[in-house]
Amino acid sequence: MTESKKISEELLKVLNDQSRAIVGITGSPSNTLDIEIDITETSKSDRVLGQMVYVVVEEDNRKVLVIGQIIKIETKNRWHEDMAFKGVIKRHGKLPHLSGAADNRLAKISVQACYDLGGSEPRTHILGTSPSTGEKVQKMDNEVMKKLMENHGESVTYIGKVYGTDVNLPFWFKHFDKTLSGELGAKDAYHIGIFGKTGSGKTVTAAMALLGYAKNKNNMNILVLDPQGQFYVDNELLPNDKKLEQAVGDIGMKYKKFKILEDLYLPGNAFDLFGNLLLKSGFVSKSFNILSDREVNAADAISEYLESYNKKSKGKSANLTKLSDEGYSLDLMKKTLQKFTEVTEDASGKKSYSRYLDMIYSDGRRKDQVIGKLNSVLSNETYIKNLFDRRWSPVAKLFAQVKNDGTNKITVNEIIDLVSSETDKGNFVVLDMSERGGSEISENLQALFVKMVQEGLMEKGEDFYTKDKKVNCLVVMDEAHRFISHASSDLQIVELTKDIIDAVRTTRKFGIGYMFITQTIESLDEEILRQMRIFGFGYGLTSGSELRTVGEIINNPSAIQLYRSFIDPSSNGKFPFMFFGPISPLSFTGSPLFLEVFTDYGMFETVNGVTSNTDAGGKPEESKNVESS
Repeated sequence: MTESKKISEELLKVLNDQSRAIVGITGSPSNTLDIEIDITETSKSDRVLGQMVYVVVEEDNRKVLVIGQIIKIETKNRWHEDMAFKGVIKRHGKLPHLSGAADNRLAKISVQACYDLGGSEPRTHILGTSPSTGEKVQKMDNEVMKKLMENHGESVTYIGKVYGTDVNLPFWFKHFDKTLSGELGAKDAYHIGIFGKTGSGKTVTAAMALLGYAKNKNNMNILVLDPQGQFYVDNELLPNDKKLEQAVGDIGMKYKKFKILEDLYLPGNAFDLFGNLLLKSGFVSKSFNILSDREVNAADAISEYLESYNKKSKGKSANLTKLSDEGYSLDLMKKTLQKFTEVTEDASGKKSYSRYLDMIYSDGRRKDQVIGKLNSVLSNETYIKNLFDRRWSPVAKLFAQVKNDGTNKITVNEIIDLVSSETDKGNFVVLDMSERGGSEISENLQALFVKMVQEGLMEKGEDFYTKDKKVNCLVVMDEAHRFISHASSDLQIVELTKDIIDAVRTTRKFGIGYMFITQTIESLDEEILRQMRIFGFGYGLTSGSELRTVGEIINNPSAIQLYRSFIDPSSNGKFPFMFFGPISPLSFTGSPLFLEVFTDYGMFETVNGVTSNTDAGGKPEESKNVESS
């Protein structure tokens, strides 16, 4: 007898011993996706909404285990529906011997999974006929669940309990290649969305899901793009003040985190980018005092001058990577401004201006005004220092190879290599892109770095694809609405939105998947939603347009009604979620799963067999508190 056969027979034995947990009897009408049940008298006062239940049916002389959640319950009493008795009820209240006693409670099960228990091993199955009436429907419990999941081993991760119960709900977080090293692979990448209002627990839920993905340490890398610094600060991401850094280390991934403004530097030959950032920082407007429609021309002229100066000096001058040297940087700023003031006059009195100034204005009078303004700026040491400190230096430091403490920075390409290496797997990289000190270029920088990361990963993906290999990387976008907005006034955000939409269409075949974490489903483009395979909906998406969108995705009115009944987590401390898509061994029929995410990290460790290592992950950063979302 095979081990699988033994598991199947032991499971049947456990199922047959559960007579004490009968909820009801299969009723009519039922089909292969929705089963009506009649609640038994002994269970009429028990909580059943959201309960996971099962029924064993016969099909082709084989035992089939049908599992689902109760998504609807109603009470019917034909006497109370009779118009003749409504007048009596109106005058006298309840009907003696009929009110309550003649009640029938009817429930609907949304079928989520079926297992054929008649073969050599428990196999996933799709019902080929509707269940007969009169079959007993029983509550799922942890004994049955554990035995059912025994064949899946460590491929499953428990991040919470079945909604309204104490039954642990299994999920699987597959990496994006074929199954290797005992780690379950999906053979292809997929995109995930975690949605919920502030306080819904979406970040906690996403963090626990990432721990599930971290189990693929021999095959996968994870990159978190962190616009608020919440993952970098690592505060209130997991329950009980557990640090994500340590939790990732406990599971076996290598946790690394970087700040874009301190740990990374931009390419030293990106002169166009340097000029664009000077424009965004306000350097151009504060220096040239020109019409706003000419500021772009001025930024382009600065870029062209710096590139030309760098080439003529064979890289010795205008070297952007040396701008950590304050003296070198200040001198370059002054030389750049002085270049625009150069003017010569021939014997006839005709003026010749700097060709860089010609790029801004063609009118001589306008050029003279600019020269006058620049000379005024250059002669005012206080103004020059302020201009350098507030407008030039913040941009210059982004290109400097050395930090203020003398240690070296790394490039964006090195980050790309960390999460896309063919041989170095198990890297969990957090890229902090949060604002610092109200920088006027911070939002633009976020878009810039995301674009650079995305383009770098796309190049890697295309290279891997030609070799019939996959990058196998999950890219997490926290507060995704910051990166995706067609309505943004910032053209770089609009351009990035288009790039992300194009990426989600093509990166799946490269083994690059995206997880979008955001407060509202409306913040994501419809094309991104169409490309998603897994959705997690937390509390709060109940406004008209949002609920309609959720309803269109789920296409199950009873499930939507159960979702709408979620209680605000601030009132009971629980994080209810509705998951939809191939996220669990119990979700392959396409019906949503309802759960309450663990609010005790110790429970997560116990159920998943994770051993806490106090030395894992290193010492967390000291930082301010970040509100849980």
